[in-house]
Amino acid sequence: MNDLIALGFQLFMLVTAIAVVFQKNNFTVIILMSVYSLIAATLYMFNQAPDVAIAEVAINAAIIPLIYVIAISRQREIIVYDTLHHGDITPGTVFEGEIYTYLYAFSKKNKLRLNVCSDLEGDDATLIREMNVDFIITKEEETYVLKGKSHHMLMKKMVKELKQHPHIRTELIEEGHDLD
Repeated sequence: MNDLIALGFQLFMLVTAIAVVFQKNNFTVIILMSVYSLIAATLYMFNQAPDVAIAEVAINAAIIPLIYVIAISRQREIIVYDTLHHGDITPGTVFEGEIYTYLYAFSKKNKLRLNVCSDLEGDDATLIREMNVDFIITKEEETYVLKGKSHHMLMKKMVKELKQHPHIRTELIEEGHDLD
């Protein structure tokens, strides 16, 4: 009978793992990961490993999801480096132009605060990687260029949306790999 119950938990664990892979909502993924850990802890108990089960519940079902929730909830702003107004930005400045109208609307739609700065130094890759800048605004003749991380979820959304804006183009920046 215990083998049948353990098999049921293993199947439920497999279904939970597949659901984690295909889920798009971050908070749902966190909950599913916690459920996965609770199932694993139950299976550890079935295999007479209560110490491992307690560690699984404490760390993977409680502490790690809490860290994820805190990290996701704190990421509520878009940091944009503006090369067009270098040194001219004061707090509360509202910019005019198609790129700024788009960025204000995009940040509002995604419930993010737009943080435009202009006093940073370094090349694009360094700003993206080390200064945690999400996007860089430049201009080439009559076209605004919005540079961003190639794997950034917001950049992927922007690439799709900006096909409707002929005067704004996107440029993806590869971040490279750190050796630390």
